[in-house]
Amino acid sequence: MGFWERIRDELKKTVEEGWSAVKDGAKIAAEKGEEVAKIGRIRYQQFLLHKKAERRFADLGGMVYDMAKPPYENPLSNPEVMKVIEEIKKIEEESQQLEEEKERIRKKESQEEKPPEEEKQG
Repeated sequence: MGFWERIRDELKKTVEEGWSAVKDGAKIAAEKGEEVAKIGRIRYQQFLLHKKAERRFADLGGMVYDMAKPPYENPLSNPEVMKVIEEIKKIEEESQQLEEEKERIRKKESQEEKPPEEEKQG
C-alpha cells in the first residue's frame, strides 16, 4: 500500500477512532491515562502531518496534470515536482518516527503493567 493510501486510510481511521474515543474516553483515561495522553498527542501530530501530506499530494497531482498537456514534459525532470516529492518523503519519515514512538510507549506501558517474574527455584 502506498503512502497516499495509508494517509487516506489513516485519516478515515482517525475520524472513526475519534468518535469512539469520545464515547469511551472517560473509561479509557481512567485505566490508561498517561499512555492514552501520550499516544493521543502523537496521533494528533501524525494527523497534522497527514493533512500536510494530503495537501502536498494534491499540489503534486495538479503539477503533473498541468504537464500532461502538449508539449509533454517528464514530471520527474521538473525541479518543483521533485521538491514536492522530497517534502512528501520527509513527511513520510516524520510519520514513521512518530509511529515508532507510539510503539515504544505501548511496549513500555505494557512492560510496566506486567508483574516482575518470580525467580525460579531449582
